Amino acid sequence: MEKERIILIGCGEHARMVMDNIDQMKNIEVFGLVIADKADTGKKIMGYEVVCCDDDVDLLLKENPDISGYFLGVGDMRIRQRLAAKYDDKLKAVNIIHPAAIVSRFVTIGRGNLLEAYTKIANGVIIGSHCIVNSFTSVNHDQIIGNNVLLAGNVSMAGKSIGDNTLIADGASIGFKKSVGRCCIVGDGAVVTKDIPDYSIVYGNPARKVRENVWEG
Repeated sequence: MEKERIILIGCGEHARMVMDNIDQMKNIEVFGLVIADKADTGKKIMGYEVVCCDDDVDLLLKENPDISGYFLGVGDMRIRQRLAAKYDDKLKAVNIIHPAAIVSRFVTIGRGNLLEAYTKIANGVIIGSHCIVNSFTSVNHDQIIGNNVLLAGNVSMAGKSIGDNTLIADGASIGFKKSVGRCCIVGDGAVVTKDIPDYSIVYGNPARKVRENVWEG
């Protein structure tokens, strides 16, 4: 099987998590890491070399035309949104789906998504682009997940839709046919029993809005 050569954007905690998943893939080869600080060029992280800084990526791609894709290894939601807008114009964002993820063949998935081991995505689900689904999270059938959404570990999803740029934290539960708006944060262990409007931060059981989420991405 011919491998697709990509660059990984970032080198921090989230990037290392992505590397663990890429190591299990047979169809992806990481050419190197691209980071913000030029001073770190040449360093190796988990065996992957920092090949250039973000400002020099156009030269890197010109010198290495066999690089065809990229993946975001940055966890900050606002930074992810900005970087996706930049790199989608240069390269194809690849999906990283761990071999131990359970994904229905009747799922629609965009670009640049990470589905970790032991995630379950049921039939009829639509996932946008640049989303993260961490291990042991279950997305029940016929739900719509927007772009740049993070579903942390052990999340139970029985809802209707999740808006763009929303984070569902560890152990949260989205109730049957409930929707969460765009640019929201659903806190750890929260139980969503009613629709959550855009730009909300909610916590608790049942989940209650504690304040607005100021999004300047």
